[in-house]
Amino acid sequence: MATALAEKGKIPMISSEAIAYSRHYPAVVETLKRLATTFTVRDIMTPCTHLVCAPDEQRAPLVSANNPDFDVIPIKAGEVITGYFERAVGAPQHLRLEDVVSDGTNLLDFVDICASRQFSFVLGEQEIKGYAHFSDLNHHLVKLTFYVMLEALERNTLELISRFDEKEYIRKNLPDRFVQIQAQYERAGRAARRLISYLNISDILRLAALGAVH
Repeated sequence: MATALAEKGKIPMISSEAIAYSRHYPAVVETLKRLATTFTVRDIMTPCTHLVCAPDEQRAPLVSANNPDFDVIPIKAGEVITGYFERAVGAPQHLRLEDVVSDGTNLLDFVDICASRQFSFVLGEQEIKGYAHFSDLNHHLVKLTFYVMLEALERNTLELISRFDEKEYIRKNLPDRFVQIQAQYERAGRAARRLISYLNISDILRLAALGAVH
């Protein structure tokens, strides 16, 4: 799951409570749906034409040794990828169904896939079109997806707070942070904006979780 990858420092941490909150707010859900259909694994994969491949199983270990930056070396039969050599395993593997994802797989689903396996070959038009590794989650499109999700959560959470006295709402729901937030607000003096302008991402996610259960 995304949390497992976040702990590895690959993607931003998104709490389960915040995801639950998004189910209660159609604007967030619609944002995620648009992202899911706009960006797919096709956008972040390495095309077959850019892959370092071995011409057969016998030479795959040598190709792997000569390319230490790559954990996986695809093996071709002619122009078709039929298997791969994974350095950690130390032996050629035939391409299996579980090694393959569709080129239309959205980025949020690919995050889930990468929580259980480090790489996938990408299938499109009934042939292997490319290769995607969990390190590809550092691609700017993936970061954009999570940034927009967080931005949508922030916007809807602030809309929720605006229905109440924001000072009392923060005092009640963020008692351990209220004094610090109030102090930041007061230090700003005349330049101070609204109190909610001094909430950080952690504050937003905590308040988003409250919005999911209220």
